[in-house]
Amino acid sequence: MPSATPLKPITGLLKGRVIRDITVGLGAGTVGATIYWHYFKKHMQRTEDYYAKIGHYLDPVVMPCRYNMPVFV
Repeated sequence: MPSATPLKPITGLLKGRVIRDITVGLGAGTVGATIYWHYFKKHMQRTEDYYAKIGHYLDPVVMPCRYNMPVFV
């Protein structure tokens, strides 16, 4: 049977904890994404440098491409 009274709003310690949990979660996610992105960019640069070093950088058949399109630089 449904209750005739509406739910009470979140107040007090629970409200503070919910706000803190959301803030910490968003902050940790942002920091984690930033660290990952910097690692990913460095990894991609090392990969491009490697292919440029071995001389296959302009060959679209040898160079792996994410979108199956030739890449010319």
